[in-house]
This record gives sequence, structure tokens and C-alpha cells, in this order.
Amino acid sequence: MGNETVSGPLLDHVVVLVSHATLVQLPSRLQHVLVISPGGTHADGATTNKLILFEDGFYIELIAFVDGLDPELRKNHRWGREKENTVIDWAYTLGHEEQFEAVRERVRRAGASIHYGPPEPGGRTRDDGTVLKWAVATAQHDGGSAVQPGKLPFWCFDRTPRHLRVPYEQDPLRTRHPCGARGISAIRVVVPAGEQKVLGQVYHAIHEPKVPINLWRFGVPSKTSTSRGSVVLLRGNEFAIHEVILLGSPDRTIELLPGLYIRISPY
Repeated sequence: MGNETVSGPLLDHVVVLVSHATLVQLPSRLQHVLVISPGGTHADGATTNKLILFEDGFYIELIAFVDGLDPELRKNHRWGREKENTVIDWAYTLGHEEQFEAVRERVRRAGASIHYGPPEPGGRTRDDGTVLKWAVATAQHDGGSAVQPGKLPFWCFDRTPRHLRVPYEQDPLRTRHPCGARGISAIRVVVPAGEQKVLGQVYHAIHEPKVPINLWRFGVPSKTSTSRGSVVLLRGNEFAIHEVILLGSPDRTIELLPGLYIRISPY
């Protein structure tokens, strides 16, 4: 079963914020565990990235604000106040962008006073000059303020062919990581106790069928993968994207960046 039979969300990517200096010269030890692929500069000129592609179509985005960016522009960016060397956000997609309106309607009816806005155009120019186009939608409180990045997924819909943005099938060597990771297994999100119920209502609306616990299943972009991962909403003292677990073997933990660890599990 590939994603053509999965009507629910597909985990597109997670976002890791780094400094521009780190992005330009990533730690040399990474080459012994992961294959880093080129990215490019985003359409707003504020950020640039590199990618870590996996065979299930999921990827990790290493993103940095460009040197010399106006501090006010950075402050007003969705990720401008986030901490570097951490996982700051994550994105879902769907088989077709047209399916998203049904998701928006379910979230509106969930009673959480949170909604998703309509997809807004974005893009990036690859290092080889190829222009990519997409649209993203983010969660908003009904009062108008944005939901903090990462507490809920944002959505990314390609308006140019996805393989131009994520060439995991066109260049499969880029998915053969020395660490043994093959794809995504789980994301664990920690939120303050007072927010868990309301955010859980939104997660229930996004994922159907509903489940009685704070765990929901997602698919992956590859049409040939049978993988189904999970997102878990945990209660804690403060918000964090607590853990990203990659599917692979052997079971181990790798240090992606100083202080940022990612687990690899065969389950």
C-alpha cells in the first residue's frame, strides 16, 4: 500500500533552525552518519537551506537566516524568534491540495478556537537555478494571533512537481545514509498541561478516524512505502518538539548538531 490509498496527512518534513555559519559549513562528522543534499534560497530572500532526504519521501530541512538580514525582518518571520540548533516546526501535506479544504472545515468545527488559513504562495530557487513553487498554510487562533510553530503542523502543497523540491527517487544515493536511517517513525510534541486538551481537539480534526488517546497516525509521501508513523502529544511544563524518531537500524541515537539528538529505531 502506498500513499495513493492514504486519505489522511502525509509527513512532508521537519524543520531544524541553524545559524548561517553552521549551514555553510556543517560539522564534518555528519558525513559519517547522514548524506546532506543541496537546497537553495527561499523566495523572500530571508532564508536558505540544505536537505536530508529519506527513501520514504520525508526529509529534514536545515534552514538558516541569511547573514546581514534586517533584524526587524527576522523578528517578523514565522521562525524569527525560534532557538537555533533545535527542531522548530514540522509540515504535513496531502495527496492533493484540494483535499485541504475538508481539513480546514473539520478544524473550524472542532471547538478549539483555532483555524488554518488558506494556503499562501511561497517558493525557493535551487542552487542550479530551478524555481520551485508551493503554498503553505499555518494555524491561527480565532482572535488573529499565530499558534506557536510546532505545536501543530503547518501544511505544504507543491505547485511545481514535488520531485524538484524533494528528489529522493531521482537520486536515491542521497537517501542511503551511513547511520541506517530510512525514513520517519514518530514525532513527540510536548505542550503545557493547560493546552493539551485544546490542541488535541485540532489533532483529532486533522486525523481521521479519531483515536481515544493522544497518538495519531500519518502516512509518508512515497507512493511505494507502506510506512505509517505517529505523532504523540505529551504533557509537560513547556512546549518543545521533544523527539524525532527515524525509522532504521541499528537502534541508536545520533547527534545531528551540538545538543540536538535524533533517535533511530527499527520500529
